[in-house]
Amino acid sequence: MTSANPAVPALAFRRVSAGSGLRWWAEGWRSFMQAPLPWMGLAVALLVLLWLLGELPLGGLLSQWLSLPLLALGVIFSARLRRHAARARAITPAGMPLEPENAGALSASGKVWTSRIGPLLLASLLVLALGGAIGAVIVMGLGALFGLGLASFGAFAKLMTPGVGMAAGMGAVAGSVMTLLLLILLALYLFSVAFWFVNTLVALGGVPPWEAIKLSARAGFANLAPITLFTVLLLPISLLAMLPMGLGLLALFPVLSGASYASYHEVFGGNDAAEPALDAPAT
Repeated sequence: MTSANPAVPALAFRRVSAGSGLRWWAEGWRSFMQAPLPWMGLAVALLVLLWLLGELPLGGLLSQWLSLPLLALGVIFSARLRRHAARARAITPAGMPLEPENAGALSASGKVWTSRIGPLLLASLLVLALGGAIGAVIVMGLGALFGLGLASFGAFAKLMTPGVGMAAGMGAVAGSVMTLLLLILLALYLFSVAFWFVNTLVALGGVPPWEAIKLSARAGFANLAPITLFTVLLLPISLLAMLPMGLGLLALFPVLSGASYASYHEVFGGNDAAEPALDAPAT
């Protein structure tokens, strides 16, 4: 499970249990509580930036392209906070409260992030291109396989027939549309699994974009169970975050960043090659 390219850091991944999906959420919350004020400041800045980008021409596409590199800053910050916590734990006597020194962690994370911004932008571009191309093929192929085109045509013909035919046609159209929506959701889910580790592999592992995409796909599908559990919990948690006028997003972004790093650390961590970017940022 290592790269055959000697220029790429030799990162081996491991398979973890489904329960890791819960641990990732817990680690994300711990990361947020370690430095809540810097986290909220970073969340406000990124959310405002993404909103401004969305107001520009082609802003939706632009914000999608830049969201992965911007979110990488949160992942790097979470990794830095975890290192500070580990350092504090090593020097704190047993029974005493843990008080990590987080001063300068955000600025240090920013330096690492700027050193990786080029590969992150390229990785995001590749993800968008692959997602769009493969998504179109999957939806069209599965749609043809299930006969959605013919079913929709027949349903439309029935819809034009008064009486029972109209009712049957409406039901058939609804069924075809629902099937297509389910196929689209399935494609989106498979993409999220395949691209799960791209961000962290590029930002922390120093892996080149294309190699990161291939390695992420292998590691993601090898850890389908915990990623699925994490994703299932994401929907209700996101809805809760939106309830208090969207203020919960100020906590959700840090928690997701911490959880993303926790998943990377558990699947790829434990060796010297896992986080070289944190040790030697480019100048």
